[in-house]
Amino acid sequence: MERRFTFRFGPLLRLRQQHEDEQKRVVASRLGEIRRLEERQRTLLGRIEEQTDLTRDALRRKEVDLDHLKMSRHWMIRLRRGVLETEAEIATHKALLAQERSKLSEASKETKVLSRLKERRWERFLAEQERRERVELDEMNVLRFAHAELEREDEPA
Repeated sequence: MERRFTFRFGPLLRLRQQHEDEQKRVVASRLGEIRRLEERQRTLLGRIEEQTDLTRDALRRKEVDLDHLKMSRHWMIRLRRGVLETEAEIATHKALLAQERSKLSEASKETKVLSRLKERRWERFLAEQERRERVELDEMNVLRFAHAELEREDEPA
């Protein structure tokens, strides 16, 4: 009689895998947000560099437009504030990322525990199947031997 392998904790394992996958998506989303903010910061730094070059060019001219310099200075302050705000956002997201990674690590551990348990149970099931097959084969061999012995005794000498 063939027995089928059943793992009683299968539904729990699937739930834990789903939870782990959800945590992976959260971490990936957070990493994407950090990359987006870092790109924004690089863009702002590039704009600051461009504005600095424009201001230097304006100062090299013989005639200096004060209104233009004031606006340039104001724009530089705004850009630098944007860089600082972006740095603060990145720091916040990195702190959240650390928490989310620890949750992912915990979810992964919980999933691995059940996965290992399932593997061990599968191996035990296979070993039990092999043992049963050996017992059946031994019984069949004993019956064959007994049958052969009975036929040999029944043969006329």
